Amino acid sequence: MPLLVTAAVIFNGDKVLITRRPDNKSHAGFWEFPGGKVDPGESPEEALYREICEELDAEVQVAGIFEVAFYRYDWGPVLILAYNCKLLTNNLRNFGVAEHRWVHPRELTDFSILPADQPIICRLKSFRKHLCHPS
Repeated sequence: MPLLVTAAVIFNGDKVLITRRPDNKSHAGFWEFPGGKVDPGESPEEALYREICEELDAEVQVAGIFEVAFYRYDWGPVLILAYNCKLLTNNLRNFGVAEHRWVHPRELTDFSILPADQPIICRLKSFRKHLCHPS
C-alpha cells in the first residue's frame, strides 16, 4: 500500500511556491511542493492544512485536486495528491523546511526537486502555458 501524501500548489502571480527539505529529514536538500503525510483519521485536505501550518506557519484554503502522482522510491511507493491552494497568510516562516522560494514554473528544472513531484511540474508547465497562450 503506498504512503499517502499531500502537496500544495500555491501561486503568487505567475510564480509557484517550493520548499527545501531540512538536513534532518530523508531526501535532505531536495526541493518539493509543501505538504506531507496524511495521518490516520485525517482527510487529505486536513493533512495538507496541518502540514502548511507546521512547515510554514501559514494558513491555506485547500481547493480541488491539481494533479495525482505515483512514484516508487527504493523504500516503497508514494501516492501524492496535489491540491490547488490559496495562501491566506501574508508572511511565511520556515519552521519545518530549510527555505522556501517563489519560482516561475519554467525555472523548476533549475532545482533538485524530488522525483515524485515531476508529474506535478509537467502539469504546471502545461497549465501555465495554456493560461499564457490560450488556443
